[in-house]
Amino acid sequence: MNASELRSRLLRTRDEIIENNPDAIRPIIEQLGIKPDNIVLDAATGTGQLLPYIIREISGSGWVDAYDSSCGLLEQTAAAHASSGKARFILGDVEHDAIFGAYDAVVIFCMLPTFDDPVSTVKHLYDDHLMPGGHLVIGFPCSKEVINSLHDDVGEKRHARYLDSAEELSSRLSEAGLNVAYTRDDDSAYIITLRK
Repeated sequence: MNASELRSRLLRTRDEIIENNPDAIRPIIEQLGIKPDNIVLDAATGTGQLLPYIIREISGSGWVDAYDSSCGLLEQTAAAHASSGKARFILGDVEHDAIFGAYDAVVIFCMLPTFDDPVSTVKHLYDDHLMPGGHLVIGFPCSKEVINSLHDDVGEKRHARYLDSAEELSSRLSEAGLNVAYTRDDDSAYIITLRK
């Protein structure tokens, strides 16, 4: 199984969790601190599960840039959410491609373990694309154990990038010079919030 197939399975599992428990999204959205005119980056939108929640928070001149590296997923997501008029759909890889823009809020939803270098990617998004006073949220609507078990379930132990505890990852992010403002690591959510 290649990285693309693993990512697809992670997305399907994430979507199933959300469909069965939409309230799992609320703490992640709250941590983003979105205001009506904010510009938000959904750094690996996948199937766009967060978009309705983000769009609900935006009014006035705000919008969300939904980035994804999969053309097929981005087309599917655009078909489902373009009618809002509050989302732009951008084909790109936030880890390896140039990103143009500054954002009031950035979210990495369930995709951190798929990045080649998670800490460097988060640092780049924080340093180069997060506005002063903005929030960057790494969020999962379940425990790290559920996320890490997905690697085992899909037979990817050799290439797995397991999710560290929120305490461990927060420490690594702090060492990289980022301001960790909030952590949660329990049975129902895994959230790290950075504030600039």
